[in-house]
Amino acid sequence: MNDWWQGLNAREQKMVGGCTLVLVLALFWFALWQPLNESVNRSQVKAQQQEQLLRWVHENVAKYEELKRQGGNRGSSGSLSAVVNRTAKRYQIDIARMQPQGDDLQVWIDQVAFNDLIHFLEQIQQREGLVIQAIDIVSGDEQGTVKVRRLQVGRG
Repeated sequence: MNDWWQGLNAREQKMVGGCTLVLVLALFWFALWQPLNESVNRSQVKAQQQEQLLRWVHENVAKYEELKRQGGNRGSSGSLSAVVNRTAKRYQIDIARMQPQGDDLQVWIDQVAFNDLIHFLEQIQQREGLVIQAIDIVSGDEQGTVKVRRLQVGRG
């Protein structure tokens, strides 16, 4: 290798030296600096995304806690009578009478299976966000059935 170098004239030695320097710099740039720089950039972007996620979690924890305190109520859409009718229809409950009472609604049901009534009450309270303020229940004519003399519901 040394003989080959010595066989080159001064101008060729400068050209080979310059090309070697450019090659070493290019190798350093493409093999070390650029991948390292890209890795740092990816890490910074990932850190920013994680910070955004953390901020989002902190912002939504308060909302979650508030919903949890409210019992997870979704809140119902429509009037009280519409919500009660829709939910009663879902459980095949025939409502005998409904009457507004201020901001509340009073409901009478002549005959209903006890289990269906329990599911109906759970639905209007947990899913629809209504509050059962009063209920008066008596035994029905058939075994396992009840009559609702008065069910008073309102918004939470």
